[in-house]
Amino acid sequence: MTRPTHIGWNNRPTVVEKIPSDQRIWFISDLHIGDATPADAFFGKDRHLIALVEKVHAAGEVLVIVGDAIDFHQAWSFTRVLRAHQELFSALSRLAREGRLFYVIGNHDYEINLFHEILQFRVCDELHIGDNDILVVHGWQYDPYLSDAIGHGHHWSTTIHHMVERYLGTWLRIPMGEFYTKGNRLLFWLAHKVAWVANAWASGMKAIGRPRSAQSLNAYLDYWAQGNMGDSMGIFRPACEALRSGPWRHLMCGHSHLPGIVPVGDGKSYINTGSWTFASSQYVVWDGASFTCHDWITQRQFHAELYEPLLDGVVYEKDFWQWWRENYMGMFRFREGEERKARLRGWESYVRDKQHLSELAPIDFEPLAPPEEPPPGPSPIEPVEPDDERASA
Repeated sequence: MTRPTHIGWNNRPTVVEKIPSDQRIWFISDLHIGDATPADAFFGKDRHLIALVEKVHAAGEVLVIVGDAIDFHQAWSFTRVLRAHQELFSALSRLAREGRLFYVIGNHDYEINLFHEILQFRVCDELHIGDNDILVVHGWQYDPYLSDAIGHGHHWSTTIHHMVERYLGTWLRIPMGEFYTKGNRLLFWLAHKVAWVANAWASGMKAIGRPRSAQSLNAYLDYWAQGNMGDSMGIFRPACEALRSGPWRHLMCGHSHLPGIVPVGDGKSYINTGSWTFASSQYVVWDGASFTCHDWITQRQFHAELYEPLLDGVVYEKDFWQWWRENYMGMFRFREGEERKARLRGWESYVRDKQHLSELAPIDFEPLAPPEEPPPGPSPIEPVEPDDERASA
């Protein structure tokens, strides 16, 4: 199904791993672990992820990382990442040495040999679970932009993006409502002006009989706007089409950072593992029969609610220009960002959440050993204290 993606892996056959579906399997993706500087979008959640890994390890279960675990573009080298997160990678490697950690290649994973040779992950392009039960891929394969950009400068453009964020000390991301920074607002404003000039130039050249096209720029801005409105990375519709036409009952992806479990008809479902960037810590569990999706820190459960605008098609009815007309309010202000500020008293951007997230206590998990048998004879009945609601994470 997929093709190899990165330097050093381009001249190789697709790697496929297969495991049975009659077991409990945990899925996470898009950790984007960096060098622990302020530009690291993982936001220091090491203790939380270690707690999840230790729970999987203690239960004798399987963990699948659905790509983009390390942000090489942000950190520049694996040494810098390993030095900043030694305890976390020790926990992951301990699980991997037992053959219970699978790694599905993502679009940020250009140093794949490190996962296999140093961390001892079982690395693959695709993971097949059961007999046509679950297909696990990272999801870049359904991205209308990256599916063509991989191998054609994507690596360098992503590195430049991270360098700009690092040296400007701001986030240049979508959706704007979540990253309503001055830099991001300026970037959207500049994109609009560049697009206006490019389209005016194309129209002028056409008028004098020398047609030019701004179609590729407009298509990319539509992709950008639709991502801003909810279809991050544009993978939902192509993934669902592939699922409906293929033999698999379930398709699991990461890449879009949009968690959820979405029925698509005929007993099939699209599952997205979300991410561990910024304030997120999502994971999916397959119990041998069905999926559940939660956030590890907050224990919020996800179903298909984040996909409602995509299911009713509203997102796809608008292009970049319509999005601009509906959102731009002048003076570098955008409606979706201003409305978010108004809804949340004491609103803080992700930029200022880092310290809080990194200082949260790690989540405890329930012991797996059965309780000891009480001694014979009567014993006083003691009141049972309620468990912390996060203990079942």
